[in-house]
Amino acid sequence: MLKFESVDTEELKNVEIVFEGDRAIFKIGEGEANHYQIPNDKKLWETQFMIISLGGQYYIRDLGFVHTSRIKLDKRSEVQIQKGSIVDLGKVVHYHFDKATHHAVPTTEPSENFYTMRPEDKNFVVDTEDFPHLRARPTWVSADENVDNIQNEINVYADGTKLINSVGRSMKRDIQIKLKAVSADHCSIAYTQEKGWTITERGKDRLSSNGTFIFMKSMQQMNDHIPSDMIPLHDDMIISFVNYELRVRLHQKTKDEINEQYAGMEEYFANKYQGGGADPNAVAERPSEEVAQPTYTAEVQPNATPAAAAEEPQPAAEAQEPAAAESQPAAAEEKKEEDAPKEEAAKPEAATAGEPGLEGLDASPEELAGAATKIGAVYRGRKARAEVAEKRATLDSVAAADVTPAADASGAEPEAGAQPGAEGADAAQAEPPRASAEEGAGAPEEAKAEEKPADAGAEAKPAEEVKQE
Repeated sequence: MLKFESVDTEELKNVEIVFEGDRAIFKIGEGEANHYQIPNDKKLWETQFMIISLGGQYYIRDLGFVHTSRIKLDKRSEVQIQKGSIVDLGKVVHYHFDKATHHAVPTTEPSENFYTMRPEDKNFVVDTEDFPHLRARPTWVSADENVDNIQNEINVYADGTKLINSVGRSMKRDIQIKLKAVSADHCSIAYTQEKGWTITERGKDRLSSNGTFIFMKSMQQMNDHIPSDMIPLHDDMIISFVNYELRVRLHQKTKDEINEQYAGMEEYFANKYQGGGADPNAVAERPSEEVAQPTYTAEVQPNATPAAAAEEPQPAAEAQEPAAAESQPAAAEEKKEEDAPKEEAAKPEAATAGEPGLEGLDASPEELAGAATKIGAVYRGRKARAEVAEKRATLDSVAAADVTPAADASGAEPEAGAQPGAEGADAAQAEPPRASAEEGAGAPEEAKAEEKPADAGAEAKPAEEVKQE
């Protein structure tokens, strides 16, 4: 059971989320697909975290993306600090522990008072020639605090002179952090060979005002945007995310209750996958009984096998053979040829199999498919040649109609411009450039137009000499 203790809205205060353990996974988040939804809070992730039931033990796994989930320390809890761990002090500063050396590998297993965020990670850095060393650097500071009041680096050594190092705002603390939200005696950091480096609030008169939290994800897991490890849940553990805090309550069940619960789970899944308690053998035989028979359509895929091509020869031939064997047509003709196979392939060819005479042919399906391909190619080639010839004839007739009027107009101009006498000769000399500028007139017409004015000038000259005599 999870109970809300610190919430943003009063409607969720003291609300309990009951998880009976009859499901392997129980999800909580802002999305509607979760088993328990916390609506109208956009700071939450779609699925913030999930509870996992495995082998009689409950685990929690953080799935948060921007605002990840954390574990809050209380008077009895102690959390192991591993390389990559992130600690939140008073919700105003985050410290990343980027170095953690040990004298020996810690051997203490997680328990109700001792938490481990990565229980499967046994990659501890061991240095037997030097003192165990812990180093932390700040990664985030609240905008309400003065950045100059925090230490840029915290170094703790287990040299035997001091077993516990206190952390707080007071000058009496071994590690002083001068932030308003940090309590005077906030928490403490200690080292033992059995547990390694740990952080806790045990041994104090009262807890810190704003709390000490350790993130479920490591820095590497945050950067890679992957879920956290499976962290064992314990009674009275406090889960924190955004501005919510949930306290875990584990109720012990008797052996009979657990057996009854598992029996119910098995029955549920049996009915789910067997269609309401149907015979398992019937379920196993169902796929073989309901094997779908292949169906054939008028369209044939380009990579069809010869057997498939024999069923529908004509569409396969029309879909594959291009009309490029003939001379290249215009763009409009190519479009026609591309549309023709589609229209012909859409026609049903089922009647072909029933035509008389095909059943008696002594030919294999491959030979029939090859013959159909050749027939289709010949038919398409004839049709394409007929269309090309018709189109060329139309273009030739249009071109002839455009040339004839232009030739008549060019031949009429010199005759109209020719006049007797000297004035006629001058006019005739001015006519050739005008006639040559006409588009569409050929070279013979231009030569003829130049000869006629010249002859007219020659005839006019003797007439003028006779008149003078």
